[in-house]
Amino acid sequence: MKSKYILPLLATALILASIISCSPFKKEENSVDIAKAENDKNLGTRKDEKDADFIVDAVAENYAEIKMAQMALVASTSEEVKEIARTLEADHTKALTELKGYANKNGISIPMEESEKAKIKIEDLSEKGVEDFDRKWCSLLIGKHENTIRNLEYRWNKTEDPELKDWVNKTLPVLNGHLDMLKEHEKKMKELKAK
Repeated sequence: MKSKYILPLLATALILASIISCSPFKKEENSVDIAKAENDKNLGTRKDEKDADFIVDAVAENYAEIKMAQMALVASTSEEVKEIARTLEADHTKALTELKGYANKNGISIPMEESEKAKIKIEDLSEKGVEDFDRKWCSLLIGKHENTIRNLEYRWNKTEDPELKDWVNKTLPVLNGHLDMLKEHEKKMKELKAK
């Protein structure tokens, strides 16, 4: 008697499991998480994994910086913001190319896009009005550059890879230059608003 109920219950459980696994509410892994998981699986030491995680995050950040620069080229009405955006786009594209080369040479999996957190910030930025865009863009990129500079300095102190140290040494002055430009423009915007 009991066995005739087991088969329908098992079939129902399988159907429910199938529906849940195909549900649109299932959290999809993002490109950054997938790359980090691949590196954790494929790299030999924890030291290598830490450098790889840094590369993954740096690649994702450069994708975000490039998208934000391209957004400013379209959305900003300020020629100065557009000039800063052109500089950011060129420099971050160069950095991204270098990081991809390093990753390829060292067998490091990398993401194909910015992080989910960056996507949210980009979407939020795209919803700003023209009047508010430049201020919000500048503020966001100042924060991103300050964070990136801290991460690069930290990795420089922790890594034993001379090639990675060289890349950080070469990249830090560029990022500090971006930060100076962004802060200078933000200061000008505040002064204009105060008048």
